[in-house]
Amino acid sequence: MGTVSINDQQRTGFTFLQILEGLEGLLIILTAYLTFFLKPLRDRWGMSRKEASSLFPGDYIVPQPKSEFIHALEINAPASFVWPWIAQIGQGKGGFYSYEALENMVGLKIYNADKILAEFQQPQIGDLISFGPKDAYPIVICEPGKYMAIENWYDLNKNSVYNQALESPINYLHLSWLWMVGSIDENRSRFISRNRVDFSPSFKNNLMFGPLGEPIVFAMDRKMCYGIKRRAENLYRTKLQ
Repeated sequence: MGTVSINDQQRTGFTFLQILEGLEGLLIILTAYLTFFLKPLRDRWGMSRKEASSLFPGDYIVPQPKSEFIHALEINAPASFVWPWIAQIGQGKGGFYSYEALENMVGLKIYNADKILAEFQQPQIGDLISFGPKDAYPIVICEPGKYMAIENWYDLNKNSVYNQALESPINYLHLSWLWMVGSIDENRSRFISRNRVDFSPSFKNNLMFGPLGEPIVFAMDRKMCYGIKRRAENLYRTKLQ
């Protein structure tokens, strides 16, 4: 598997392809807003109702979510070719393999790697995964080669992370995010992205983490799934040549 230094992926400006992809993302977001009644299907994109209702690693982190999604897709590559892309997820690492132009338009400084970054291939519990220059959350479960998940406790009034053992803010958000790969057979695997959110009940929060936020999250996460699929399959094809 090829490697590249993190410094090699820093870029300025957007390529023509990134602009086109960004427009695609905006179109998907708009379509999702116009088809709000399809939200239950988007929340389990790539999964049957029965599969989506199963228990997954880390579900205990947010046991009673007020909002959640699970997205999945099949990848024509073994799980061992998918895991390296999961292992290096994060801003300042491999990125999120999503719409880079849209992410950087809001200042997240995310650069998606197209090669394996050797320095980020050993994620461990306690390591931080950044979503931008100021937001980073710890890995709380990690089974190398299979899955890892982060947890976030956030004070929505202060716009800052808090220690749940010391504070109980009135307006809170508690989130878990799982990235997982499982084998289908020796040549195929399945990638899963599972997000569960609990928050202080209010009209604003119900709106932000429901019909207002869902189309954006769906578009970005769907693109991440396809981004990982493309990279893993390219890596596998290279090996077979």
